[in-house]
Amino acid sequence: RARFEADRYGADAWVFVRELLQNARDAGARRVELEAVRECGRDRIVCRDNGGGMSFEHARQFLFTLYASSKRGRSRTAGRFGIGFWSVLRFDPETIVVRSRPAGGEGWQVRLDGALQRFDRISVVMAEGTEVALERAARGMHPEEAVRSAVLRDAPFLRCRGKGGRPLDVAVNGDSVVGELELPPPSLSFRRRGLRGVVGLGPEPRVEIFAYGLRVRDAATLNELLLEGGDARRTLPTAREGLAPRVIIDSSELLVLMARGDAREDRALRRLVAAGHRELSRLVRAELDRHSHLSLPARAAEHLREAWSASWVPKALAGGLAVAVLGAGLWLGLRSWVHSFPRASSTARSFSERAAETGGAVAYRDLADRYRGPNVDVLSGGLSAVDLRFQPAGERPFFAALLVTGLREDGRPAGSAPPATRPYRGTPCLDHCLEVDLAVEAGAELLRLPVATGHVVDPASVRMDGDFLEVVATAAGEPAVRLSRRRTGRLRYRSAPGVAIQPVLDLELAVGSGWPELPPEAEQIARAVAALPPRSRAVAAAELVRRRVRYDRSAAVVAQHRQAQAQGLALFERSFAIGAGDCDIQNAVVAAVLERAGIQARLAVGWIGADGRVLPGLHAWVEYLGADGRWWVADASVGGSFESWAATKIPAGGGAVSVRAGPARGWWWPAVVGIVLLLVAAATGLQLGRRAWKRSFRAGGDADLTDLLRGAALHPHAFSGVRPLFARRVVPLLAGGSISLRRARGGERSGRLAYGSRRSAIALRAARARALVLDGDRAEGRAVAEVMGAIDLDRWQVVLDQGRTERTAQRVEEALTAAGERCRLRIARGFPDAVAVLDGNTLGLDRGLSWVVVDEASELWRAVGELAVIQPSVAALLLADAVVERMGVAAEARPRILSELAKAALEERAGRP
Repeated sequence: RARFEADRYGADAWVFVRELLQNARDAGARRVELEAVRECGRDRIVCRDNGGGMSFEHARQFLFTLYASSKRGRSRTAGRFGIGFWSVLRFDPETIVVRSRPAGGEGWQVRLDGALQRFDRISVVMAEGTEVALERAARGMHPEEAVRSAVLRDAPFLRCRGKGGRPLDVAVNGDSVVGELELPPPSLSFRRRGLRGVVGLGPEPRVEIFAYGLRVRDAATLNELLLEGGDARRTLPTAREGLAPRVIIDSSELLVLMARGDAREDRALRRLVAAGHRELSRLVRAELDRHSHLSLPARAAEHLREAWSASWVPKALAGGLAVAVLGAGLWLGLRSWVHSFPRASSTARSFSERAAETGGAVAYRDLADRYRGPNVDVLSGGLSAVDLRFQPAGERPFFAALLVTGLREDGRPAGSAPPATRPYRGTPCLDHCLEVDLAVEAGAELLRLPVATGHVVDPASVRMDGDFLEVVATAAGEPAVRLSRRRTGRLRYRSAPGVAIQPVLDLELAVGSGWPELPPEAEQIARAVAALPPRSRAVAAAELVRRRVRYDRSAAVVAQHRQAQAQGLALFERSFAIGAGDCDIQNAVVAAVLERAGIQARLAVGWIGADGRVLPGLHAWVEYLGADGRWWVADASVGGSFESWAATKIPAGGGAVSVRAGPARGWWWPAVVGIVLLLVAAATGLQLGRRAWKRSFRAGGDADLTDLLRGAALHPHAFSGVRPLFARRVVPLLAGGSISLRRARGGERSGRLAYGSRRSAIALRAARARALVLDGDRAEGRAVAEVMGAIDLDRWQVVLDQGRTERTAQRVEEALTAAGERCRLRIARGFPDAVAVLDGNTLGLDRGLSWVVVDEASELWRAVGELAVIQPSVAALLLADAVVERMGVAAEARPRILSELAKAALEERAGRP
């Protein structure tokens, strides 16, 4: 049974050398001496080590037990077959002698015959360690040569047990035998704790895996090392043109099976395969960099492009970063969106909820006849949201729909709605434009345009349902359009920040003729404000008025104002007397105070924009003229300038609605930067946490790139995992530049890959048409083209130049052209096929034209020539049938081509006697 298991283990009779060395290594030996001699017609092999030795009981329990016969079907055992010490039976010994002495124990010796029938045990005196001696009649290879070859093949890098892993000193007849972990250039040696190896390029694909220097698995490619779940093994030729991957890796992390002839396919083996792919890719990339002569920035860009196109890792990182940035943007946007909605009585209510209360958004109508002036009441329809939309949605504009430049004593706007007095002098919108889209429902009237405070309308942009409208200016400088009839539709226009357009100073036509007389309290505020610098007066006035007239539109305050108004008190007097009011009462006082303090101001009534829409309800604020000539916002209901506050109270429709301003624009980029820095820190930590690698690169020769491309084109599966080889643009094109092997392979599959030199006119034409024409003047281009079977345009040029036409060929050419299949038919030598076709569409040449060459040495042409002498029409039909078949003409189109030729052939046959 032992001999049977040995036969299953391996056919090599010297495989036992591997087992002897492994046993010595497991025993803790630092040196193993192998003696292999042939004397007096006898072969003698002795293995002697200085390990810890073993007791006889240990040897009987482990060494002399056939512990690893077939273990199939046993779920708790490792491996398939293992024969342990009894691999010595492959040597076919006549005598086996084993002697050993453990530390602090007695020595013993066992002698067995080759048939394992006799067993003699005696005590011996010897040094600590183990010795195995085999003897047989001399035959075959000299034992010294065989043992030396077995060591270099199966245990060339064997290392001692324990930390440090120093090499195990193996000597054959006194001479040290040590394998070198290296390959001829181009090659790359690498090392880290627990793993060392070398990858190279050679004429033969081969992968060798070692565990502690002991060979455990061989394969043609790295992927073939993984037996489970992999593709079927491909058998590669042992020698071929081009270069192929050559890999040798020695690992101390592999789990060796009990037979010690293979490694368990586990995570360690998969990591080893991944490391092999990675180092092989590094070697190939170094070779490509060496031959491409790129600058450092260009090389970095090329590496980035390769990584992006060939690996999922950068795509995953970019996708993760994009998701993180998108998530941060959505979170910030949602936060701004939620906090920008009105909050009534400290309770948030959304835009849609407020709009639902009044039947949704309504169309815009002019406010001149509807606004009754500052009063603590609700404008008719004031809670409704007007259907106004704007872009960019991130802006927070104040849309002024009515400007009040003066009030009567009772608080009503002074004067009546004025007619248009002059054309509107706007400015073209070139930068920071605000696009406004407004639903309008108005009669034949003057319709003021809601304009963001500080903005000027572009008159050329105002149109309604596609019709451009003329813009005019009111006495207050408001832009407006005059409708000749009742109109319902969408009004669109643009505005941009600009210098204020001064109103016509005609008191008869002005909206207001001044502000009422200020009460003493307001006069005191005006004097205090006038003493400040001009740019501080508006904010100070709004703040001081807000302190004296608080925002309050409760039922009690409304009743107080109505009672005071019935008693004849003027607007400003009753406002300070009551000490409360809504937004237009507060800001009317502010406007009057600013006018008295020397700042031109007016009361604006309109809507507040947020997230591309306007908030429900009307609001009133102050527009004051700044030193830069632009109108600015001041609002006593929020406390000073709107831009200066992070949290504001904007009353909508006369109601107290609290609106928290969202995050200021530009706050998103710290979040993005933070996410990027977090990802970079994580990647750096992972990189630093990995074990350090040491590498040594040995460059190859100048011809290696050509051989590398030829090998990759011949057997791409041998280079699977070496992504830079297929992603790097190293295959030269005739038109200049290069393409990758992956793109060349795609051109081959579609039949669009060709090659040629600059001596070929047809090749140059195809190259200028941006076809995939490889450069035949360079070795790399020729190598890839020959392997991939690209169209040889140089040969086509020679054949077309030397080809001739015949009467029969002309008839076939005319029949094809008449049927819509344009072609040029020539008779020539130089093609292996009887009929060769070059499709002009394929290479971007003449559209719809094909070149067809019939080999004059083919059986087809000889038959056509013989028939042409006596039956020219039959000969033409025979040639046309072969050409149509080779051109791949659709079956439904063939009758149109062949019918006339067939008719002529039948008439020709019928006319014969």
